[in-house]
Amino acid sequence: MTETPSNKQMRSQFRAIFVMGVLMLIGAALIFKVDTAIDPRPKQGKTLTVTFSWQGAPAKVVEQNVTSVVEGLVSSVRDVARTESTSRFGSGSVKVELKPEADVSAVKFEIASLMRQMKSTLPEGASYPVVTGGEVVNESRDDKKTVTLLTYRIVDDLPTNVLREYVKNRLEPAFASIDEVTGVDVNGGTEKYLEVSYDPAMLARYGITSAEISEAVRGYIGEKGIIGEVDDEGGRMALWLDSDGTGTPLEHLAVRQSGPNGKTVYLNDIARCAYKYKEPNDYYRINGMNTVYVNVKAQAGTNLISLSDRVQRKVEEVERSLSIPVGLELTYDSAERQRSELGKLVSRSLLSLLILMALVLAVSRSVRYFSVVGITLAAALLISVIAYYLLDIRLHIFSLAGITVSLGLIIDAVIVMVDHYGRYRDRGAFFAILAALLTTIGSLVLIFFMPDYIQDDLHDFALIVMVNLTVALLVAYLFAPALVDALMKRSGRKRKRGSGGRRWSRLTMRLTRVYARSIMTGRRFRWLVTVLLVFAFGLPLFALPKDWEFPYRKELTVWLGGTLRMFADCLDSNTYSPKKEEMKLHIIAQMPLGGTATQLNEKVLALDEFLKTQEGIKRWTTNVGAWGATVEVEFTPEALKTSLPYNLENRVIGRVIDIGGADWATYGVSERGFSNSLNLSYRSSRIMVKGYNYERLVRIAETICDTLQRNPRVADIAVQTPGYENQEDELFVKYDREQMALYGIPAQKLHSALGDLLSTRRVGVIDDGVTVTDVMLRPESRETFDLWSLGNSYIRIDSADYRVGDFVMIGRREAKNVIEKRDQQYVLNVAFNVIGSYTYTSKYIEGVVDTFSRTLPVGFSCEVATYGWYQDTGEQYWLLIVVVLIIYMLCGILFESWTRPFVIILLIPVSFIGVFLTFRFTGIPFGTGGFASLVLLCGITVNAAIYILNEYDRLTRLYTGRRGVDIYVKAFSRKIVAVILTVVSTVAGLIPFLLDGPEEKFWYSFAVGTISGLTFSLLVLVLVMPLYMRLPTAAKLSTAKHAESTEKL
Repeated sequence: MTETPSNKQMRSQFRAIFVMGVLMLIGAALIFKVDTAIDPRPKQGKTLTVTFSWQGAPAKVVEQNVTSVVEGLVSSVRDVARTESTSRFGSGSVKVELKPEADVSAVKFEIASLMRQMKSTLPEGASYPVVTGGEVVNESRDDKKTVTLLTYRIVDDLPTNVLREYVKNRLEPAFASIDEVTGVDVNGGTEKYLEVSYDPAMLARYGITSAEISEAVRGYIGEKGIIGEVDDEGGRMALWLDSDGTGTPLEHLAVRQSGPNGKTVYLNDIARCAYKYKEPNDYYRINGMNTVYVNVKAQAGTNLISLSDRVQRKVEEVERSLSIPVGLELTYDSAERQRSELGKLVSRSLLSLLILMALVLAVSRSVRYFSVVGITLAAALLISVIAYYLLDIRLHIFSLAGITVSLGLIIDAVIVMVDHYGRYRDRGAFFAILAALLTTIGSLVLIFFMPDYIQDDLHDFALIVMVNLTVALLVAYLFAPALVDALMKRSGRKRKRGSGGRRWSRLTMRLTRVYARSIMTGRRFRWLVTVLLVFAFGLPLFALPKDWEFPYRKELTVWLGGTLRMFADCLDSNTYSPKKEEMKLHIIAQMPLGGTATQLNEKVLALDEFLKTQEGIKRWTTNVGAWGATVEVEFTPEALKTSLPYNLENRVIGRVIDIGGADWATYGVSERGFSNSLNLSYRSSRIMVKGYNYERLVRIAETICDTLQRNPRVADIAVQTPGYENQEDELFVKYDREQMALYGIPAQKLHSALGDLLSTRRVGVIDDGVTVTDVMLRPESRETFDLWSLGNSYIRIDSADYRVGDFVMIGRREAKNVIEKRDQQYVLNVAFNVIGSYTYTSKYIEGVVDTFSRTLPVGFSCEVATYGWYQDTGEQYWLLIVVVLIIYMLCGILFESWTRPFVIILLIPVSFIGVFLTFRFTGIPFGTGGFASLVLLCGITVNAAIYILNEYDRLTRLYTGRRGVDIYVKAFSRKIVAVILTVVSTVAGLIPFLLDGPEEKFWYSFAVGTISGLTFSLLVLVLVMPLYMRLPTAAKLSTAKHAESTEKL
């Protein structure tokens, strides 16, 4: 029994629906298996670091004897791309960046081998260089290596020192078992210690040094450690000494026998012992509350949402197992914001999907048509999930946005196939869909060849869109026709029309005739249209090299530049700057030289009290140390939408001026911030100078400073070491060698005697089984000493008294303890502020750099080093030409023509006119999002032209005796509804990205650019494209199809 065609069709339809249904079920089962996070997956780092130390060596000595040698050896390794070195007082490091294709493990081994070879050549006292790095890290542009994941506040009545030690000992081992947790910091509270204070004059009277007291106290406390090795039957074994000390009170400790009568000197004869609370080296508070906090640190770039959940579950387990019940109250969760961002993006995607499906239902007014599109879209997304799982793709903010954007493109392909198959019951539109989606995929491939600063944002976005469109091709070819056969009945050729239908038909015919006549008229003036389009787009004369001089260059650049020049003028070199972080107010305080953390904390406490009275603050974190203090103020989402942050900054400035007593500065809200100190002044602009001679480099930097000072708009000029802008002053001691030689005083004894006057040292710890208490030895006079007192104090050396000021000179100088090098060149920054717009600032800085670049000697250079700034060479825009070539080849294959693809490609630059005008007159930042819209427009603006030309070719084969204009208008009328629907669906899918406004910098500019370009492309499609097509006047009609063609057309 032979099978009828209808039965074959039903079986084929069933197989397609069954297979797709199985794949959809598999995709649904894998949804929760796909890796989801807020950031891209970390990759193996391409950075190695070589560190070393040289106790007591100045930075210049370290650089000349160790750093330069290490850097030279490392630079000789083949896969090293660049090096950076830092030489400090007593230590140094060399940062090594590898080439993208480098084998990190092999290079690390090679560098380690070189370090072993140079070990014998190191100067005495220098440590062995250690190579680290190459681990899995995040390749984000954020420089942070670790972030605070969670912050817990300890709630209990125990003393803070006991509480701090207890929690630290219990939590640190628990968190060590969790991957990606880099550490636990326990902050706040004060520690108890035992102070042994002595009178230096009393020591001199007994002839005892502080070193003797230190040895006696260590003997009292007892020691634990390996003191050697002994032979045993099984071999050599370590000998462990564990002395518990004496059981007598510390005050009765015998220090030594002194005097002719052999009197024993006890500790209470020359010193006093007392338990005290340490003056903290640092203070840590959240919202002004001074208690014990536990900060859980994590590596930047990890899946913070998943890690936060794991850590919180671990904390709950630890809390239940504590022998002393201690409350841990969660006060900060860094994953909270990421959960909000992820939820916002998911809601955007759902809203986009809802708008698209509502649009399909409104236009089709058919539940069956709506069902076909909806089921096909669901199939495409669920099958894409299988691809995500198999390809191990992580879904994060950019990739999820790629899914949202691809929704409109998938629906476009489905609508075209359903519309064509519902009319003709064949898959003839597939090749047009294939070409349309391949042009989009081809344009996105270009992103993988873009500069890194663009790839960072768009790599995963492009990958997701390409995967989704590939799956959409499969679904549109196999699944959509099967659903049409199953759910939609084929409509007859003839339909009865009411009076409204007849009126609409007559109106359509009139519009068709008007459109055909307008095409014929426009084709006669095609040369005029061409001239207008060229001038509207513009000639890139402004992109010519500056040394190409010709008459009226400036005027011609303006007259012939068109919208391209207008668009270029609104760009700046910071177009692709890193994404701005959420606005926070940062407050910095620094005490004058000699100030302590406790003194500074008293002033910051007053600021904390002030912040407690202010509204709109979500959280503020206070850190106070000997180096200074920082207060980071976070605002509520509602406050960020108002002027409250700016008003609060002004009130804070007024308050810190009232507090006084320190150098204060603010930044993060207003552009310039505030500073009442030259040392803390925030300098927003920098020029970097490089060279191979440090002294000459300093002179060049000073010359640049002199040039900048001539401009009254430039202020706060300073020469800085990159990364070490605020180096403090230091006190230094200079020995009078002649005077010391005259009295026969060795430098070592003088140094030791000065130590007895000034030094505080830790001599051991007392462990009572609950807490560990430090034992500190210090002179009583230390707190009362100033420079005058020190210079006029007397010290005893070899039973003789000497005045300190007779042998030493004490001075003050700026601490220059860091020397920076990059690629074996010394580096300095000339930092300053410019009063003026960004455009003025960037042009002025570029002018200064160009001037000095032409005059600097060989081996020296200068460049702009402002944070987030780089010289935009426009390389990425030239790569758009590659996209055009890809589209040309695809269209040439589809239409089997060398010339017709030019008509399609014409839509790309003309549609860009809409993008240029939009960004020029709205002032919206272009950024990476705007460039992404240009890349996407290259692929999707040609889709409509491909659909219409494919239909035109099909009708041409049928109606060979008709005018080309009539056939084109017929093809246009048959496809324009589907084309408009696809464009509107793409635009509608991007509307949710506009709801958050310019705050979402990337997505807002991406949506604005894509919507404006697509909208303008419709005008180009209707008015411009038919003017440049080859439309024959007439031809003979095929005899076989004469009757049918007459009826249809």
